[in-house]
Amino acid sequence: MKLNKQDHELVRLAQDLINKRHGKYSTVGVALKTTVGKIFSGVNVEQIHASPCSMCAEYSAIGQMQSDGDHTIETVIAINSDDKVLPPCGKCREMMRQFGNPYVILNKDHKYFKLRLEELIPHWELE
Repeated sequence: MKLNKQDHELVRLAQDLINKRHGKYSTVGVALKTTVGKIFSGVNVEQIHASPCSMCAEYSAIGQMQSDGDHTIETVIAINSDDKVLPPCGKCREMMRQFGNPYVILNKDHKYFKLRLEELIPHWELE
């Protein structure tokens, strides 16, 4: 599915966020929009000596969303400091699943598109 104007705004927000916040411990920025139109963002926090304890950027944005009292993600995008769009990792896919079936913005051959989260999780319907 093609991106709309609001989707492109999320792309720019994620790009701006990681360009401003990129550092030794943060290399990914996420922007998400909820079904009520609120926008939340976050960066990953890497632990150099205990990487399994690192926190994905999606978790950071979802934490802000929950703290604000919102509960349903409509669209999400993750971009790294090299300006590459990243699909959510398995852990983040499972986390986001608790908050709806959002569109995930992806990029292939320099073209943006979006898919529903359920298209990225095999056998979504079995749970």
